[in-house]
Amino acid sequence: MKKRRLTRSVGNVFLTVFILLMAGTAYLEYSRESREWEQMKYIAGNVSAQTYEVLYAKLSKVETLKALVIKNDGGTEDFEKVARLLVSEGCVRNVLLAPGGIVSDVYPLTANEDVLGYNLLGRGAGDKEAMTAIVKGEMIMAGPFELVQGGMGISGRLPVYVDGAFWGIVSMTLDYPEALNGISSMQNIKSQGFGCELWRINADNGKHQSILSTDTVVKKPSYDQAFSVLNAEWHVTVYPEKAWYAHGFFWLCVAVSLTLATVAAIVTSSLQTIRSMDKEMTEYRIRELQTQLEYDRINVLLTQINSHFFHHTLNAIQALIVMEPKAAYKMTEDFSRFIRFKVDSVGLQQGLVPFREEMRSVRAYADMNVVQLGERLTIEYDVFDADFMIPVLTIQPIVENAIEHGIKPHIGGGKVRVSLRQDEDYYEVTVLDDGEGFTPGEDSNVVSVGIANIKTRMGKHPGCSIKVESEPGKGTKVVLHYPSNLSGEDKV
Repeated sequence: MKKRRLTRSVGNVFLTVFILLMAGTAYLEYSRESREWEQMKYIAGNVSAQTYEVLYAKLSKVETLKALVIKNDGGTEDFEKVARLLVSEGCVRNVLLAPGGIVSDVYPLTANEDVLGYNLLGRGAGDKEAMTAIVKGEMIMAGPFELVQGGMGISGRLPVYVDGAFWGIVSMTLDYPEALNGISSMQNIKSQGFGCELWRINADNGKHQSILSTDTVVKKPSYDQAFSVLNAEWHVTVYPEKAWYAHGFFWLCVAVSLTLATVAAIVTSSLQTIRSMDKEMTEYRIRELQTQLEYDRINVLLTQINSHFFHHTLNAIQALIVMEPKAAYKMTEDFSRFIRFKVDSVGLQQGLVPFREEMRSVRAYADMNVVQLGERLTIEYDVFDADFMIPVLTIQPIVENAIEHGIKPHIGGGKVRVSLRQDEDYYEVTVLDDGEGFTPGEDSNVVSVGIANIKTRMGKHPGCSIKVESEPGKGTKVVLHYPSNLSGEDKV
Protein backbone atom coordinates (compact mmCIF):
# COMPACT_ATOMS: atom_id res chain seq x y z
CA MET A 1 0.00 0.00 0.00
CA LYS A 2 1.00 3.58 -0.54
CA LYS A 3 2.33 5.54 2.39
CA ARG A 4 -0.50 7.15 4.36
CA ARG A 5 -0.76 10.93 4.30
CA LEU A 6 -2.10 13.15 7.05
CA THR A 7 -5.09 14.87 5.42
CA ARG A 8 -7.15 17.79 6.64
CA SER A 9 -10.01 15.53 7.74
CA VAL A 10 -7.63 13.33 9.75
CA GLY A 11 -6.35 16.44 11.51
CA ASN A 12 -9.94 17.51 12.18
CA VAL A 13 -10.72 14.12 13.69
CA PHE A 14 -7.67 14.36 15.94
CA LEU A 15 -8.60 17.87 17.10
CA THR A 16 -12.28 16.99 17.60
CA VAL A 17 -11.56 13.88 19.68
CA PHE A 18 -8.84 15.67 21.65
CA ILE A 19 -11.08 18.69 22.36
CA LEU A 20 -13.96 16.46 23.48
CA LEU A 21 -11.71 14.44 25.78
CA MET A 22 -10.11 17.59 27.18
CA ALA A 23 -13.61 18.96 27.81
CA GLY A 24 -14.22 15.83 29.86
CA THR A 25 -10.90 16.39 31.61
CA ALA A 26 -11.93 19.98 32.37
CA TYR A 27 -15.20 18.71 33.84
CA LEU A 28 -13.36 16.21 36.04
CA GLU A 29 -10.93 18.95 37.15
CA TYR A 30 -13.89 21.23 37.92
CA SER A 31 -15.45 18.44 40.00
CA ARG A 32 -12.17 17.92 41.85
CA GLU A 33 -11.84 21.64 42.60
CA SER A 34 -15.47 21.78 43.78
CA ARG A 35 -14.82 18.98 46.22
CA GLU A 36 -11.58 20.68 47.25
CA TRP A 37 -13.49 23.93 47.88
CA GLU A 38 -16.05 22.16 50.07
CA GLN A 39 -13.21 20.51 51.99
CA MET A 40 -11.58 23.92 52.58
CA LYS A 41 -14.89 25.26 53.92
CA TYR A 42 -15.12 22.29 56.26
CA ILE A 43 -11.56 22.80 57.52
CA ALA A 44 -12.13 26.54 58.03
CA GLY A 45 -15.26 25.77 60.03
CA ASN A 46 -13.37 23.31 62.23
CA VAL A 47 -10.46 25.70 62.89
CA SER A 48 -12.74 28.67 63.68
CA ALA A 49 -14.95 26.59 65.99
CA GLN A 50 -11.98 25.14 67.86
CA THR A 51 -10.29 28.55 68.15
CA TYR A 52 -13.47 30.00 69.64
CA GLU A 53 -13.81 27.13 72.11
CA VAL A 54 -10.18 27.34 73.26
CA LEU A 55 -10.19 31.13 73.84
CA TYR A 56 -13.70 31.36 75.25
CA ALA A 57 -13.02 28.58 77.74
CA LYS A 58 -10.05 30.54 79.12
CA LEU A 59 -11.06 34.20 78.89
CA SER A 60 -14.65 33.78 80.04
CA LYS A 61 -13.28 33.08 83.53
CA VAL A 62 -12.63 36.81 83.91
CA GLU A 63 -16.35 37.09 84.71
CA THR A 64 -15.35 35.79 88.16
CA LEU A 65 -13.38 39.01 88.79
CA LYS A 66 -16.35 41.09 87.75
CA ALA A 67 -18.56 39.22 90.21
CA LEU A 68 -15.95 39.76 92.97
CA VAL A 69 -15.87 43.55 92.44
CA ILE A 70 -19.66 43.84 92.37
CA LYS A 71 -19.98 41.67 95.49
CA ASN A 72 -17.52 43.96 97.33
CA ASP A 73 -19.36 47.11 96.12
CA GLY A 74 -16.28 48.15 94.16
CA GLY A 75 -13.75 46.81 96.65
CA THR A 76 -10.89 44.43 95.83
CA GLU A 77 -10.92 42.23 98.93
CA ASP A 78 -10.05 38.55 98.33
CA PHE A 79 -8.63 39.42 94.88
CA GLU A 80 -5.43 37.42 95.40
CA LYS A 81 -7.34 34.38 96.64
CA VAL A 82 -9.63 34.36 93.58
CA ALA A 83 -6.83 35.27 91.18
CA ARG A 84 -4.73 32.33 92.37
CA LEU A 85 -7.46 29.98 91.15
CA LEU A 86 -7.79 31.73 87.80
CA VAL A 87 -4.11 31.53 86.89
CA SER A 88 -3.78 27.83 87.63
CA GLU A 89 -3.59 27.07 83.89
CA GLY A 90 -0.06 27.34 82.50
CA CYS A 91 -0.86 29.72 79.65
CA VAL A 92 -2.40 32.47 81.88
CA ARG A 93 0.09 35.35 82.21
CA ASN A 94 -1.89 37.40 84.73
CA VAL A 95 -5.25 38.74 85.90
CA LEU A 96 -5.72 42.34 86.99
CA LEU A 97 -8.08 44.98 88.31
CA ALA A 98 -8.09 48.49 86.85
CA PRO A 99 -10.46 50.89 88.69
CA GLY A 100 -11.12 53.82 86.37
CA GLY A 101 -8.88 52.08 83.80
CA ILE A 102 -5.70 52.34 85.97
CA VAL A 103 -4.20 48.98 86.99
CA SER A 104 -4.17 48.73 90.79
CA ASP A 105 -3.89 44.99 91.39
CA VAL A 106 -2.22 42.25 89.35
CA TYR A 107 -1.61 38.58 90.07
CA PRO A 108 0.94 37.13 90.01
CA LEU A 109 3.01 40.20 90.74
CA THR A 110 6.29 38.53 89.86
CA ALA A 111 7.33 39.44 86.28
CA ASN A 112 4.26 41.73 86.04
CA GLU A 113 5.45 44.68 88.14
CA ASP A 114 5.51 47.02 85.11
CA VAL A 115 1.76 46.61 84.71
CA LEU A 116 0.93 48.37 88.00
CA GLY A 117 -0.24 51.91 87.32
CA TYR A 118 -0.68 51.26 83.61
CA ASN A 119 -3.60 53.14 82.02
CA LEU A 120 -5.73 50.73 79.95
CA LEU A 121 -7.56 53.70 78.45
CA GLY A 122 -4.43 55.17 76.93
CA ARG A 123 -2.92 54.70 73.48
CA GLY A 124 -0.88 51.56 74.03
CA ALA A 125 -1.27 48.21 72.33
CA GLY A 126 -4.63 46.62 73.17
CA ASP A 127 -6.04 49.83 74.69
CA LYS A 128 -8.47 50.50 71.84
CA GLU A 129 -10.26 47.24 72.66
CA ALA A 130 -10.58 48.42 76.30
CA MET A 131 -12.26 51.63 75.12
CA THR A 132 -14.57 49.64 72.84
CA ALA A 133 -15.48 47.33 75.72
CA ILE A 134 -16.59 50.35 77.78
CA VAL A 135 -18.71 51.70 74.93
CA LYS A 136 -20.38 48.35 74.25
CA GLY A 137 -20.61 47.32 77.90
CA GLU A 138 -19.31 43.80 77.20
CA MET A 139 -16.04 41.90 77.02
CA ILE A 140 -13.73 42.55 74.07
CA MET A 141 -10.75 40.32 73.27
CA ALA A 142 -7.54 42.19 72.42
CA GLY A 143 -4.41 40.86 70.76
CA PRO A 144 -2.12 39.29 70.12
CA PHE A 145 -0.08 42.38 71.06
CA GLU A 146 3.22 43.26 72.79
CA LEU A 147 2.83 43.39 76.58
CA VAL A 148 4.22 46.16 78.74
CA GLN A 149 6.10 43.62 80.84
CA GLY A 150 7.52 41.90 77.72
CA GLY A 151 6.39 39.08 75.46
CA MET A 152 3.15 38.71 73.52
CA GLY A 153 -0.31 38.12 74.88
CA ILE A 154 -4.05 37.92 74.24
CA SER A 155 -6.29 39.73 76.73
CA GLY A 156 -9.96 39.79 77.60
CA ARG A 157 -11.08 43.33 78.61
CA LEU A 158 -14.33 43.33 80.63
CA PRO A 159 -15.92 46.60 81.88
CA VAL A 160 -17.47 46.59 85.38
CA TYR A 161 -20.39 48.74 86.51
CA VAL A 162 -21.31 49.11 90.17
CA ASP A 163 -24.78 50.52 90.93
CA GLY A 164 -25.04 51.63 87.30
CA ALA A 165 -21.80 53.64 87.35
CA PHE A 166 -18.62 52.68 85.52
CA TRP A 167 -16.17 51.25 88.05
CA GLY A 168 -13.29 50.15 85.81
CA ILE A 169 -11.95 47.16 83.92
CA VAL A 170 -11.04 43.61 84.90
CA SER A 171 -8.78 41.66 82.57
CA MET A 172 -7.10 38.31 81.97
CA THR A 173 -3.99 37.99 79.77
CA LEU A 174 -2.91 34.75 78.09
CA ASP A 175 0.58 33.96 76.84
CA TYR A 176 0.78 33.93 73.04
CA PRO A 177 1.16 31.63 71.18
CA GLU A 178 0.96 29.05 74.02
CA ALA A 179 -2.72 29.87 74.55
CA LEU A 180 -3.53 28.53 71.08
CA ASN A 181 -1.76 25.17 71.46
CA GLY A 182 -5.12 23.50 71.96
CA ILE A 183 -6.10 24.09 68.32
CA SER A 184 -5.25 20.56 67.18
CA SER A 185 -7.04 20.90 63.83
CA MET A 186 -4.24 23.22 62.61
CA GLN A 187 -1.70 20.44 63.11
CA ASN A 188 -3.45 17.96 60.79
CA ILE A 189 -4.12 20.27 57.84
CA LYS A 190 -0.78 19.73 56.07
CA SER A 191 -1.32 15.97 55.93
CA GLN A 192 -4.60 16.59 54.08
CA GLY A 193 -2.85 18.58 51.36
CA PHE A 194 -3.90 22.05 52.56
CA GLY A 195 -2.38 25.07 54.26
CA CYS A 196 -4.05 27.42 56.76
CA GLU A 197 -3.55 30.86 58.32
CA LEU A 198 -5.32 32.33 61.36
CA TRP A 199 -5.18 36.15 61.23
CA ARG A 200 -6.83 39.45 62.13
CA ILE A 201 -6.74 43.14 61.27
CA ASN A 202 -4.68 44.77 64.03
CA ALA A 203 -6.88 47.37 65.74
CA ASP A 204 -3.86 49.54 66.54
CA ASN A 205 -2.43 49.95 63.01
CA GLY A 206 -5.12 48.56 60.69
CA LYS A 207 -2.69 46.03 59.15
CA HIS A 208 -2.90 42.31 58.51
CA GLN A 209 -1.54 40.37 61.52
CA SER A 210 -0.79 36.65 61.17
CA ILE A 211 -1.65 34.73 64.35
CA LEU A 212 -1.02 31.09 63.37
CA SER A 213 0.09 29.75 59.98
CA THR A 214 1.22 26.45 58.44
CA ASP A 215 3.26 28.28 55.74
CA THR A 216 5.10 31.54 55.33
CA VAL A 217 3.05 32.57 52.27
CA VAL A 218 -0.68 32.08 51.67
CA LYS A 219 -1.31 30.53 48.25
CA LYS A 220 -4.15 31.21 45.84
CA PRO A 221 -6.94 30.29 45.37
CA SER A 222 -7.97 30.30 49.02
CA TYR A 223 -11.11 30.24 51.14
CA ASP A 224 -11.47 32.89 53.87
CA GLN A 225 -13.94 32.73 56.74
CA ALA A 226 -14.44 35.51 59.28
CA PHE A 227 -15.65 34.63 62.77
CA SER A 228 -16.16 36.41 66.09
CA VAL A 229 -14.33 35.53 69.30
CA LEU A 230 -15.52 37.52 72.32
CA ASN A 231 -16.56 40.42 70.05
CA ALA A 232 -13.22 40.45 68.20
CA GLU A 233 -13.20 39.54 64.50
CA TRP A 234 -10.63 36.95 63.41
CA HIS A 235 -10.19 35.23 60.05
CA VAL A 236 -9.18 31.72 59.01
CA THR A 237 -7.86 31.24 55.45
CA VAL A 238 -7.48 27.74 53.93
CA TYR A 239 -5.75 26.99 50.62
CA PRO A 240 -4.56 23.90 48.68
CA GLU A 241 -0.86 23.10 48.85
CA LYS A 242 -0.78 22.09 45.17
CA ALA A 243 -1.94 24.18 42.22
CA TRP A 244 -4.40 22.52 39.79
CA TYR A 245 -1.64 21.93 37.23
CA ALA A 246 0.56 20.16 39.81
CA HIS A 247 -1.82 17.21 40.17
CA GLY A 248 -0.68 14.04 38.40
CA PHE A 249 -4.30 13.15 37.62
CA PHE A 250 -4.62 16.15 35.31
CA TRP A 251 -1.56 15.21 33.27
CA LEU A 252 -2.70 11.59 33.13
CA CYS A 253 -5.96 12.77 31.56
CA VAL A 254 -4.01 14.88 29.04
CA ALA A 255 -1.81 11.91 28.12
CA VAL A 256 -4.82 9.60 27.71
CA SER A 257 -6.61 12.23 25.61
CA LEU A 258 -3.60 12.57 23.30
CA THR A 259 -3.32 8.79 22.99
CA LEU A 260 -6.97 8.24 22.16
CA ALA A 261 -7.05 11.19 19.74
CA THR A 262 -4.00 9.73 17.98
CA VAL A 263 -5.67 6.33 17.72
CA ALA A 264 -8.81 7.93 16.29
CA ALA A 265 -6.70 9.80 13.71
CA ILE A 266 -4.87 6.60 12.75
CA VAL A 267 -8.13 4.72 12.28
CA THR A 268 -9.58 7.58 10.24
CA SER A 269 -6.46 7.71 8.11
CA SER A 270 -6.70 3.96 7.50
CA LEU A 271 -10.31 4.23 6.41
CA GLN A 272 -9.51 7.11 4.07
CA THR A 273 -6.68 5.11 2.55
CA ILE A 274 -9.04 2.21 1.92
CA ARG A 275 -11.68 4.47 0.25
CA SER A 276 -9.09 6.08 -2.01
CA MET A 277 -7.83 2.81 -3.50
CA ASP A 278 -8.08 2.50 -7.21
CA LYS A 279 -11.22 0.66 -8.33
CA GLU A 280 -9.34 -0.48 -11.46
CA MET A 281 -7.02 -2.82 -9.48
CA THR A 282 -6.58 -6.42 -10.56
CA GLU A 283 -8.31 -9.33 -8.88
CA TYR A 284 -5.22 -9.83 -6.73
CA ARG A 285 -5.35 -6.19 -5.59
CA ILE A 286 -9.08 -6.52 -4.87
CA ARG A 287 -8.47 -9.55 -2.64
CA GLU A 288 -5.71 -7.57 -0.92
CA LEU A 289 -8.11 -4.70 -0.38
CA GLN A 290 -10.71 -7.01 1.15
CA THR A 291 -8.09 -8.41 3.51
CA GLN A 292 -7.06 -4.91 4.53
CA LEU A 293 -10.69 -3.91 5.11
CA GLU A 294 -11.22 -6.91 7.37
CA TYR A 295 -8.00 -6.13 9.26
CA ASP A 296 -9.07 -2.51 9.80
CA ARG A 297 -12.56 -3.58 10.88
CA ILE A 298 -11.10 -5.83 13.58
CA ASN A 299 -8.73 -3.05 14.68
CA VAL A 300 -11.65 -0.66 15.12
CA LEU A 301 -13.34 -3.26 17.35
CA LEU A 302 -10.11 -3.77 19.32
CA THR A 303 -9.62 -0.06 19.98
CA GLN A 304 -13.13 0.54 21.33
CA ILE A 305 -12.96 1.35 25.03
CA ASN A 306 -16.11 1.54 27.12
CA SER A 307 -16.69 5.21 27.89
CA HIS A 308 -18.46 4.49 31.19
CA PHE A 309 -15.55 2.34 32.38
CA PHE A 310 -13.10 5.11 31.36
CA HIS A 311 -15.13 7.75 33.24
CA HIS A 312 -15.62 5.70 36.40
CA THR A 313 -11.96 4.62 36.47
CA LEU A 314 -10.69 8.21 36.26
CA ASN A 315 -13.18 9.28 38.95
CA ALA A 316 -11.97 6.46 41.18
CA ILE A 317 -8.32 7.47 40.63
CA GLN A 318 -9.19 11.09 41.41
CA ALA A 319 -10.86 10.18 44.70
CA LEU A 320 -7.95 7.91 45.70
CA ILE A 321 -5.32 10.59 45.00
CA VAL A 322 -6.40 12.50 48.14
CA MET A 323 -7.56 9.61 50.34
CA GLU A 324 -5.15 6.76 49.37
CA PRO A 325 -2.24 7.93 47.17
CA LYS A 326 -0.61 4.47 47.06
CA ALA A 327 -3.84 2.85 45.86
CA ALA A 328 -4.24 5.65 43.26
CA TYR A 329 -0.69 5.00 42.01
CA LYS A 330 -1.43 1.24 41.72
CA MET A 331 -4.73 1.86 39.92
CA THR A 332 -3.07 4.33 37.53
CA GLU A 333 -0.47 1.68 36.63
CA ASP A 334 -3.23 -0.88 35.98
CA PHE A 335 -5.19 1.57 33.85
CA SER A 336 -2.07 2.51 31.86
CA ARG A 337 -1.23 -1.16 31.28
CA PHE A 338 -4.82 -1.89 30.17
CA ILE A 339 -4.95 1.08 27.77
CA ARG A 340 -1.48 0.31 26.38
CA PHE A 341 -2.45 -3.32 25.67
CA LYS A 342 -5.64 -2.19 23.90
CA VAL A 343 -3.77 0.33 21.79
CA ASP A 344 -0.81 -1.95 21.00
CA SER A 345 -3.24 -4.67 19.87
CA VAL A 346 -4.07 -2.52 16.86
CA GLY A 347 -0.60 -3.13 15.35
CA LEU A 348 -0.70 -6.93 15.44
CA GLN A 349 -0.65 -7.99 11.80
CA GLN A 350 -1.08 -11.71 12.58
CA GLY A 351 -3.50 -11.08 15.47
CA LEU A 352 -1.52 -13.21 17.95
CA VAL A 353 -0.18 -12.35 21.37
CA PRO A 354 1.60 -14.33 24.14
CA PHE A 355 -0.82 -15.77 26.72
CA ARG A 356 1.03 -14.11 29.61
CA GLU A 357 0.66 -10.67 27.95
CA GLU A 358 -3.11 -11.15 27.60
CA MET A 359 -3.26 -12.20 31.26
CA ARG A 360 -1.45 -9.00 32.30
CA SER A 361 -4.29 -7.05 30.67
CA VAL A 362 -6.85 -9.32 32.38
CA ARG A 363 -5.28 -8.75 35.81
CA ALA A 364 -5.02 -4.98 35.26
CA TYR A 365 -8.70 -4.76 34.23
CA ALA A 366 -9.80 -7.00 37.12
CA ASP A 367 -7.75 -5.08 39.72
CA MET A 368 -9.32 -1.78 38.63
CA ASN A 369 -12.82 -3.25 39.04
CA VAL A 370 -11.93 -4.68 42.46
CA VAL A 371 -11.03 -1.13 43.59
CA GLN A 372 -14.36 0.18 42.28
CA LEU A 373 -16.62 -2.68 43.43
CA GLY A 374 -14.80 -3.59 46.66
CA GLU A 375 -16.19 -6.67 48.40
CA ARG A 376 -18.85 -7.15 45.69
CA LEU A 377 -16.21 -8.63 43.37
CA THR A 378 -13.86 -11.56 44.02
CA ILE A 379 -11.27 -12.62 41.41
CA GLU A 380 -9.54 -16.00 41.56
CA TYR A 381 -6.75 -17.30 39.32
CA ASP A 382 -5.70 -20.91 38.84
CA VAL A 383 -3.09 -20.22 36.17
CA PHE A 384 0.41 -21.65 35.90
CA ASP A 385 3.29 -19.95 34.06
CA ALA A 386 2.91 -20.86 30.39
CA ASP A 387 4.28 -19.40 27.17
CA PHE A 388 2.06 -19.95 24.14
CA MET A 389 0.42 -17.75 21.51
CA ILE A 390 -3.32 -16.94 21.41
CA PRO A 391 -5.53 -14.69 19.27
CA VAL A 392 -5.42 -11.23 20.78
CA LEU A 393 -8.22 -10.06 23.08
CA THR A 394 -10.01 -13.36 23.43
CA ILE A 395 -9.67 -13.83 27.23
CA GLN A 396 -9.85 -10.23 28.46
CA PRO A 397 -13.27 -9.47 26.80
CA ILE A 398 -14.68 -12.66 28.37
CA VAL A 399 -13.55 -11.52 31.84
CA GLU A 400 -14.91 -8.04 31.05
CA ASN A 401 -18.32 -9.53 30.10
CA ALA A 402 -18.31 -11.64 33.28
CA ILE A 403 -17.78 -8.53 35.43
CA GLU A 404 -19.90 -6.01 33.50
CA HIS A 405 -22.91 -8.22 32.65
CA GLY A 406 -22.59 -10.99 35.24
CA ILE A 407 -21.32 -9.58 38.54
CA LYS A 408 -22.17 -5.84 38.51
CA PRO A 409 -25.96 -6.27 37.96
CA HIS A 410 -26.07 -9.26 40.34
CA ILE A 411 -27.39 -8.51 43.84
CA GLY A 412 -24.55 -8.99 46.28
CA GLY A 413 -21.93 -9.21 43.51
CA GLY A 414 -20.07 -12.47 42.94
CA LYS A 415 -16.89 -14.26 41.95
CA VAL A 416 -14.99 -14.66 38.67
CA ARG A 417 -12.52 -17.54 38.34
CA VAL A 418 -9.91 -17.85 35.55
CA SER A 419 -8.16 -21.22 35.21
CA LEU A 420 -5.69 -22.82 32.76
CA ARG A 421 -5.31 -26.50 31.91
CA GLN A 422 -2.81 -28.09 29.51
CA ASP A 423 -3.43 -31.18 27.40
CA GLU A 424 -1.11 -32.91 24.99
CA ASP A 425 -1.85 -30.73 21.96
CA TYR A 426 -3.75 -27.74 23.32
CA TYR A 427 -4.34 -25.36 26.20
CA GLU A 428 -7.75 -24.84 27.78
CA VAL A 429 -8.72 -21.54 29.48
CA THR A 430 -11.94 -21.46 31.53
CA VAL A 431 -13.67 -18.28 32.73
CA LEU A 432 -16.40 -19.06 35.27
CA ASP A 433 -18.69 -16.62 37.09
CA ASP A 434 -21.66 -17.00 39.43
CA GLY A 435 -23.41 -13.83 38.22
CA GLU A 436 -26.62 -13.07 36.35
CA GLY A 437 -26.15 -15.43 33.40
CA PHE A 438 -27.97 -15.11 30.05
CA THR A 439 -29.57 -17.09 27.26
CA PRO A 440 -26.91 -17.91 24.62
CA GLY A 441 -27.86 -17.12 21.06
CA GLU A 442 -30.19 -14.17 21.67
CA ASP A 443 -29.27 -11.55 19.07
CA SER A 444 -30.33 -8.69 21.32
CA ASN A 445 -28.03 -9.82 24.11
CA VAL A 446 -24.89 -7.64 24.40
CA VAL A 447 -22.91 -10.58 25.79
CA SER A 448 -23.87 -12.79 22.84
CA VAL A 449 -22.75 -10.11 20.38
CA GLY A 450 -19.40 -9.79 22.16
CA ILE A 451 -18.86 -13.54 22.11
CA ALA A 452 -19.72 -13.61 18.39
CA ASN A 453 -16.91 -11.09 17.77
CA ILE A 454 -14.48 -13.31 19.70
CA LYS A 455 -15.59 -16.35 17.68
CA THR A 456 -14.84 -14.38 14.50
CA ARG A 457 -11.30 -13.64 15.65
CA MET A 458 -10.65 -17.18 16.82
CA GLY A 459 -12.06 -18.59 13.60
CA LYS A 460 -9.14 -17.09 11.69
CA HIS A 461 -6.76 -19.48 13.47
CA PRO A 462 -7.20 -23.23 12.93
CA GLY A 463 -7.67 -25.26 16.10
CA CYS A 464 -9.03 -22.37 18.18
CA SER A 465 -12.57 -22.71 19.57
CA ILE A 466 -14.92 -21.28 22.18
CA LYS A 467 -17.73 -22.95 24.12
CA VAL A 468 -20.32 -21.05 26.17
CA GLU A 469 -22.62 -22.44 28.86
CA SER A 470 -24.99 -20.04 30.60
CA GLU A 471 -28.41 -19.83 32.16
CA PRO A 472 -30.21 -16.76 33.56
CA GLY A 473 -29.65 -16.57 37.31
CA LYS A 474 -27.03 -19.33 37.40
CA GLY A 475 -23.92 -17.71 35.99
CA THR A 476 -21.79 -18.33 32.90
CA LYS A 477 -18.97 -20.69 31.94
CA VAL A 478 -16.78 -19.99 28.89
CA VAL A 479 -14.16 -22.51 27.74
CA LEU A 480 -11.49 -21.42 25.22
CA HIS A 481 -9.27 -23.91 23.37
CA TYR A 482 -5.92 -22.92 21.84
CA PRO A 483 -3.60 -25.27 19.95
CA SER A 484 -0.12 -25.38 21.48
CA ASN A 485 1.56 -24.88 18.08
CA LEU A 486 0.16 -21.40 17.25
CA SER A 487 2.99 -19.01 16.37
CA GLY A 488 3.39 -15.40 15.38
CA GLU A 489 6.11 -12.81 15.13
CA ASP A 490 4.08 -9.98 16.67
CA LYS A 491 4.22 -9.38 20.42
CA VAL A 492 2.57 -6.66 22.46
